[in-house]
Amino acid sequence: MFDRKKYKYFARQQLHGRWKIPVLITIITGLVMLIFSIPEFVETYRTIPELWDLDFSDSHSFSIAVNLVSESNTSTLLTYIQLAVAAIFEMAGICVYLKMSRSPEPVHLSDFFDGMNNWLRAVFAELWKDIWIFFWLLLFFIPGIIKAISYSQIMFIVAEYKSVSVTKALRISKIITHGHKADLFVMYLSFLGWAILAAIPAGLGFIVLFPYMKLTFVNAYHAMMKEALETGKLKPEDLQKTEAQYE
Repeated sequence: MFDRKKYKYFARQQLHGRWKIPVLITIITGLVMLIFSIPEFVETYRTIPELWDLDFSDSHSFSIAVNLVSESNTSTLLTYIQLAVAAIFEMAGICVYLKMSRSPEPVHLSDFFDGMNNWLRAVFAELWKDIWIFFWLLLFFIPGIIKAISYSQIMFIVAEYKSVSVTKALRISKIITHGHKADLFVMYLSFLGWAILAAIPAGLGFIVLFPYMKLTFVNAYHAMMKEALETGKLKPEDLQKTEAQYE
């Protein structure tokens, strides 16, 4: 049974007295992603004077504005680099949260950096997931959202089970989220109010909210995995290496 209140309660207990490292991880990740976004901000800022000079009473001006914004976007290569870096930092953070969910022992910043050793699996997992979500979004927006939730556990699986290939991890994610996609969607929505409050003080509240959210979803992941194994939807041997993988 999916119990989001229990998962949230566990997250608060797991964070009690151990906020320092999760907060540091959130700050470090945010700063790194901000640095990688600087070129995009600079290019966008350069287009502002040209946008101000446009006469939007002329319908042709809208197409000019779109072209200016498009031309101001950073290179495709930089976009891919940003996605790769985000995936690596997400994987490193998940390794810390998995450890916190298993034991009351203190976690260290070294656990976060050790998690980056899985950088190739992290990048491939994010790429593999995004490709499939993109294809589903081509059909329609709603199927894309449903599949995004269905594939949402891939990073947890890749981080916890080093012997499972990325492609197999995606299939396992679909198995354990079966029957719980609506539950996960509602749990995402349950943080919406907190996200609004976190954004008020210049977004500083997110350095506390993100760890709380991550641990909540880690707890949900553990529960879904346990249920899948107990009901036979997933077998222990499914979590063992059976095919070539990126490591």
